[in-house]
Amino acid sequence: MEYIKNQIIELEIFDMTKDGLGVAKKNSQVFFVKDAITGDKVNTIITKASANVVYAKAIEILSKSNYRVDSKCSVSNRCGGCQLLNLDYKKQLELKTNYVINTINKIGKFSIDYIKAHHDGIIYMDEPYRFRNKMQVPFAVKNGEVVYGFFAGRTHYVVEFDDCIVGFKGSDKILKTIKKAIIKYNISVYDEKTNEGIFRELLIRCGNISKEISLTYILNDSDYEDRIELYKEFDKNVCENLSLKSIQIATSTININTSNNNILLGKKNIVLNGKGYIEDKIGDIKYHISPESFYQVNIEMTKPLYDKVIEYADFKGDETVLDLYCGIGTISLYIAKYIKSVTGIEIVEKAIENAKENATINSINNARFICADVDEDLSNNSDFSQISLNEFDIVLLDPPRKGLDENTIKLIKSINPKKVIYVSCDPATLARDLNIICNECNDYRLERISNVDMFPHTMHVETIALIENRRKN
Repeated sequence: MEYIKNQIIELEIFDMTKDGLGVAKKNSQVFFVKDAITGDKVNTIITKASANVVYAKAIEILSKSNYRVDSKCSVSNRCGGCQLLNLDYKKQLELKTNYVINTINKIGKFSIDYIKAHHDGIIYMDEPYRFRNKMQVPFAVKNGEVVYGFFAGRTHYVVEFDDCIVGFKGSDKILKTIKKAIIKYNISVYDEKTNEGIFRELLIRCGNISKEISLTYILNDSDYEDRIELYKEFDKNVCENLSLKSIQIATSTININTSNNNILLGKKNIVLNGKGYIEDKIGDIKYHISPESFYQVNIEMTKPLYDKVIEYADFKGDETVLDLYCGIGTISLYIAKYIKSVTGIEIVEKAIENAKENATINSINNARFICADVDEDLSNNSDFSQISLNEFDIVLLDPPRKGLDENTIKLIKSINPKKVIYVSCDPATLARDLNIICNECNDYRLERISNVDMFPHTMHVETIALIENRRKN
């Protein structure tokens, strides 16, 4: 049967995709349905149809799923941030766990029985709201009015919100105050269609323990030096007019981004007040976090994640660890007291500077950090080439979403460590890499795997995998 755009069709949802779309099947055709969850019976309108796939949008719920709950966000069906706010939290966890298991089965070529036998479950939040300590919020002009919000899924259309329920408490007051200041100081708002206007986005970070706030005003302004006093006055007005009980503005910066693309931050940062960074703690370790730094957005769940890494490593105290994609040294420094030494590698120069600062402020002397591209041949790096690969017992991986590069896998083979611990934000690339490591390196075997729900109400999930060298363990 042929289906066409704008056709109305009744469907029953039996599963969900990694993008949070409901899955239905009718007359041998698979449908992917927006705003529908497992167990729903819905009337839908087809939004896109081809010979292979049909997309639709729920327009009427005929029978509610037992797993459907009322969303606590008034714009969740339009905002591109949280796809699962209408789905019971326990069902979200089940959905994510099954997604990880099935992905490692299909892409990684491990049997379902094997994965389940080695899976340690999912660590979750008791209260899965207000967990984001980092928010990047675009500004726009609609009908002549300055607005802010998040982009709708797969678009750059700004969906306005009053208060984001997964953002930290007080973020709504910050955004409203900045909107008023933009209007007061007559600062134009960026229009990406014309590449004109100044104020693009606001990047906010909040220390989970310190409650320090950093504000980064992302500006399309190549002539910012001529207006630096205006921006200082603007920031002073924001700070003076904010009434925040438990959090405080510790630093403000402007970031100059004049590119016409999707890159959030430009390369130029100018500190308006404070030190240009905030401080925070994970466990006993203090961290300096600058606007460019990678730092987990859900610190409440970061400690359990790092504790699981320590559990899988089973440190005895004499290990040497290579931490690839180390960022500002969060994991490196967290594990330092349990081991002989750790070497962190990261391509972002500012992150390496932060990592070295973080080692100093914590009086950690057994951590060294090298600025290098993990995806390139590290033997060409003058600092790394002086290191003997044989010295590393454990390799720790926390790569970006794209997973491991061919050169990184070659490096792991050259080191031939006792254990590889892989922290992943994308089950698909993790599964691919597990297949390569365990199949191409015959001595390696996937021993344990677990998940951490770092991003409730989305399909994103963090995975930790332990790969052991059978000849060395």
